[in-house]
Amino acid sequence: MFLWLWLIGWSVFVLPLAIASLRGWALKSVRRRTTPWGIRVRGVALLVLWVGGLIVPLLRWSGLDTEDAAFLGSIVQVGLLMFAAGLMGGSQLGEWFYRRAVSPKPLDEMPGSGGRPG
Repeated sequence: MFLWLWLIGWSVFVLPLAIASLRGWALKSVRRRTTPWGIRVRGVALLVLWVGGLIVPLLRWSGLDTEDAAFLGSIVQVGLLMFAAGLMGGSQLGEWFYRRAVSPKPLDEMPGSGGRPG
């Protein structure tokens, strides 16, 4: 019974957020800080987390030995969690590089100026 409640609760909580992010829907404050591709990458990361949350119930229903299922589940869940964290971190790093590339720079910091007035 708990496994069914977990599947339903996890899917009701995470899946709509992931689909909304994939479609580019986000709060206005998030859209101001993040580019549309960053929101979509975070949606993919949420889908990966959703799949990671489904691993334990699916392995319990698979008929594997309890120890084997626990070992395999922990390895797969850690791998999916690291992949989702990498997607989120890469998205954040891309946003940082993008903001740095488009921000206006003073003349002293322009490449090739040497910092001296001409």
